[in-house]
Amino acid sequence: MDVEDLENQSINDYNYLKLLKKFYDSYLKDYKLKFFSVQFLHVLIAGLTLIPPLILREIIDQAIPAGNISRIITLVIIVFAVYLTSSIFRYRRVFHGHKVAQFITRDMRNDLYNHYQYLSLNFHDNKKTGELMSRVIDDLNRLQEFIHHGPEAIIGSAVLLSGTVIIIFTLNVKLTLVTLLYVPFLIYFSYKIMQKMHQAFRATRSAKASLSDRLEDNLAGIKVIKAFVNEDFEQGRFNEKNQAHTDNRMSAVKYLSILFPGSRMLNSFGILSVISYGAYLTVIGDITVGTVVAFYTYLIQFREPLLRIVRMSEGLSRFFASTERFFSHLELKPEILCNTGDEKRESLKGKVEFDNVHLTYDNQQEILKGINFTANADQTVALVGPSGAGKTSMVRLIPRLYEANLGKVKVDGIDVREYDLKNLRSYIGMVMQEDFLFSDTVAENIAYGRPDAAREEIIKAAKDANAHDFIVGLKDGYDTLVGQRGIKLSGGQRQRVSIARAFLNNPKILILDEATSSVDLETEQLIQEAVDKVSRGRTTFIIAHRLATIVNADQILFVEAGKIVERGSHEKLMALDNKYREFYEMQFKKEEIA
Repeated sequence: MDVEDLENQSINDYNYLKLLKKFYDSYLKDYKLKFFSVQFLHVLIAGLTLIPPLILREIIDQAIPAGNISRIITLVIIVFAVYLTSSIFRYRRVFHGHKVAQFITRDMRNDLYNHYQYLSLNFHDNKKTGELMSRVIDDLNRLQEFIHHGPEAIIGSAVLLSGTVIIIFTLNVKLTLVTLLYVPFLIYFSYKIMQKMHQAFRATRSAKASLSDRLEDNLAGIKVIKAFVNEDFEQGRFNEKNQAHTDNRMSAVKYLSILFPGSRMLNSFGILSVISYGAYLTVIGDITVGTVVAFYTYLIQFREPLLRIVRMSEGLSRFFASTERFFSHLELKPEILCNTGDEKRESLKGKVEFDNVHLTYDNQQEILKGINFTANADQTVALVGPSGAGKTSMVRLIPRLYEANLGKVKVDGIDVREYDLKNLRSYIGMVMQEDFLFSDTVAENIAYGRPDAAREEIIKAAKDANAHDFIVGLKDGYDTLVGQRGIKLSGGQRQRVSIARAFLNNPKILILDEATSSVDLETEQLIQEAVDKVSRGRTTFIIAHRLATIVNADQILFVEAGKIVERGSHEKLMALDNKYREFYEMQFKKEEIA
C-alpha cells in the first residue's frame, strides 16, 4: 500500500463526531478554560445586543409621553452602559479568541512540521513540496480562522436570532408572524447563492494553486527559459493560468455582489411589513409606536446573523476537510523511525556489509536484487555503472534513508535496524550530487551538523575541502549569505561547502554521491584532492561520474540493473576485459573526442 492509499484510508476512517473529539482531546483540551470563556462571551454579547431596542421602546412609549426627563436620562445611561459593557466584552472576545486560535494552530503546525521531519523519504518522494507547504500553512490558516470565528458565528448568531424571535413574539404575535414571512425566502436565496459562490471560490483556489505551480516552475527555471529564449512562450502560459484565476475570481465576486444586495432587498420586505402592518396595528390601538420601532430595530439586525449561520456551513465543511487532512498526515507512521533499535556505540570501526539486499520502491519495480558485498573498515569502495542502475539506492540504505525489503545491511557486524537511528547517522557523512544549501551564511551551512562548532573548526573543515580560498574571497567571507539553495555560489563552490559540512562531523563512514559531477576539471581536481585527504582513516563510498577519479579505490563495484555484475580493483577489472573496461574505455574515448 503506497503513501496515497494510507492517507486516503486514514481520511475515510473519520466521522465528524470522532474528528471533533480527536481535535478536542489533542489540542483544544489544553486551552479549554479560555476557549469556553470566549464562547460564554459570545452569549453575553448577543444577549446585550437584544437590550437597547426594548429600552428605546420604553423611552418612546413611556418616558417621552410622560415628559419624564430624568427617566429618559436614566434609560440613556443604561443603554450607554450596555454598549460600554458590550465593547469591553467584544475586546476580550476578539483578543482571547484569536489568541486561543493562534496557540492551537501554532501547536498543530509544530506537530505537523516535526512529523514531516521524521517521515521516511518514501513519503517525501511521493509528495510535492507545495502540497506539504499548503498543509502546514494554508490548511491551518483556514482552521485558525474557524476556531475563533466559527463558534462566534454559530453561538452568537443562534442566541441573537432565537432571542429576537422570542422577544418579538412577546411584543406582538400577529406582527411577528407577518414580519417573519420573508425569512424562509431569505434563507433559501442565501443558501443557493452561497452554494454557487463557494463553488466559484473552490474553483478560484484550484486556479490559484495551478497559478502558483506555474509561477514556481518559471521562477525556479528562469535560467533555462532565458537560455532557450522562451520568455514569450512562458508569458503566454502564465497569462493563461492568470486569466483562469481571474475568471474564477470574478465568478465568485458576481455571486458575492448578488448576495448582499439581494438579501438586503428581501430583508426590506420584512421592514416594510413592520412599517405598514405595524402602522395599521398602531392606528387601531393594538400596539404602541415604541413597539413598532423596537420591531424595526430587531429586524434591521436580524439579517446579518442569519447570513452568518448560512455562510458558516461552508466554513464548517472546510474546517472538517482541513482537520481530516491534518490528522491523516499526522497518523502516517514514520516507517523507519518506528522500527529503530536501541544499540548505541561510542565509536565505530566502519565495516559495512550487504547481505542479500533487495529494495523495492512503493511495492513496484525492484531496484536492488540480491546485493552482496563487504567494505572493510577504512576501505574506499567505488560504485560505477549506468544511470538508474541502483548505485545511489545502495548507499542510501547505509544511514537508513530507505529500508531494505529483504536482506540485511550491517555496520560493524550489526544490522542497521538494531542501531539507534540518531546514533548511527551521527557516524555517517553524505555529500550528494546536488547537495542542498540553506539560505544562511557559508559558516552556518558548514556547521549545519554541528551548530556549536567553533569558527576555527569550521575554517579547518573548509580548508580540508579546498573551500577556504574561495570563501575568504567572498564579500563577507564566512558570513556571506549564499541565497536560496546556494544560488549565489557556483556549482563547484556549493559542492565544496557541502563536502566541508560532511567533514566537520568527522564521520567514520563517508558517502560521496557524484561529488565531482557537473564541475570543471580544475574544480574536480580540488575536490578530488580534498576527498583523497579526508578519506584516509575512514570507510568511504564513492559514486563516480568520471572513472578516472576512482582508479585508486580499494574495491570497485560495477552495478547494472540492480545487481553487482563485476567487482575488484581497477587493474583486475581492466584485465577482465568486460563491462567495466568497456565502460571505462567508452568514457576515455568521449573525453579524447571532447
